[in-house]
Amino acid sequence: MKIILGTPVRTEPKPWLYFEVESIMVNAMEADERARAITGFEGELWVDSGGYQVLKRGLEVSPYALAERYRRIGCDVCLSLDVPPAPSDDPATAQRKFETSYRNWRILRSELPEARIMPVIHVYPDERLFARWLSAYEDAEELAIGGAVPYVLIARGAPSNSRELAMRLFAMARERFGGRLHLLGMGSPSVSATLEILGIDSADSATWRLKAAYGKVVLPGGGERHVTSRDVNFGRRKAREEELEELYAYLRSSGFPLLDGYDDFKSRLRASFEYRALVNAWVILRSRSPPRSAVFKKLYLWALEWAHGPKAREEAEQSQAQRKG
Repeated sequence: MKIILGTPVRTEPKPWLYFEVESIMVNAMEADERARAITGFEGELWVDSGGYQVLKRGLEVSPYALAERYRRIGCDVCLSLDVPPAPSDDPATAQRKFETSYRNWRILRSELPEARIMPVIHVYPDERLFARWLSAYEDAEELAIGGAVPYVLIARGAPSNSRELAMRLFAMARERFGGRLHLLGMGSPSVSATLEILGIDSADSATWRLKAAYGKVVLPGGGERHVTSRDVNFGRRKAREEELEELYAYLRSSGFPLLDGYDDFKSRLRASFEYRALVNAWVILRSRSPPRSAVFKKLYLWALEWAHGPKAREEAEQSQAQRKG
């Protein structure tokens, strides 16, 4: 499964200047024809429509205006203009939003016939409504699923059984949609291995910078730990020595190019936002370790059973029990 690295157009550090990054995603609302020059990125450029941010600010953007912006940017993959239904929306309201997203995709595809316009369908509690709109995109070559982050990755306050609902919808999409599947915002090491088992083709994440700014590093298999000496007011867990040793060993074994000795590694994590961001980007792009959290282990086991049958789940559970022992 490919991970696309979400990034502001103007950003430091630029991970792709230090190691291989196949694809990045920028926001159409801050990008123009200078995006490639400003980022210094020569690989595959994905551009998100910015629809969620537009709606959040109470603004409107037409698919025709977005088509013109995409034309100027010259994106390799252009995300369609979507209108996300809220989990609390009644089915009639959600239906109207699904219809608008579908209409926007048709317009963008007509305006930019040579471009890769990726339609977006959203996670929604009514599985039959999701299935109905999934079938509407049967002639698309690729499809993004949005709105999954609050259902899956929110550690506290997630709706009851929301993670299981999202997994069922991902599995349904994989069974029924024959093209490439992308999950928006779901490129977290907590679920990367699970999504790979489900046959998801790609996901994206922009958390590598945000976590670093809060003084955090991302661990293989998911989870984040504070590594600076500042007071901790957001996500209170400090990194234990054995966790830093584990992270260092993972980086060494996977070929991270910015390592000297272990003491230097710890010192740079504590002192440098840029270094933490580069470490986080590397882990997010490459980690496919089984999840370490009990919550996400449950999803991983569910995916194993869905993809490979009960025996695969039993073997994974036995392996986990042996490691604990």
